[in-house]
Amino acid sequence: MSIERINRQPYINAYNSNSSKTVEKVNKAKETDRIEISELGKSLNEYSLTSDIGNVKKVADIKAKLENGTYSVDARLTAKSLLNAMKESNS
Repeated sequence: MSIERINRQPYINAYNSNSSKTVEKVNKAKETDRIEISELGKSLNEYSLTSDIGNVKKVADIKAKLENGTYSVDARLTAKSLLNAMKESNS
């Protein structure tokens, strides 16, 4: 296949004539973003704050027990929980 027979000049001329044209700037009206949170969303925020306080307290208690060396784990309860989790995953 010979590509030398294809006349490229019209394509080059079209490109050159279009590349010299400038595009005028379009002034757009400035828009501001706005967020509206529903009442349900606001109530969920309050719920999460109250539940996090309880979790923070539990974590702080466990950390204190670990540092004091008084934290103990009930091996039977742990084993029972593991077995129940395995049973549920197999169902």
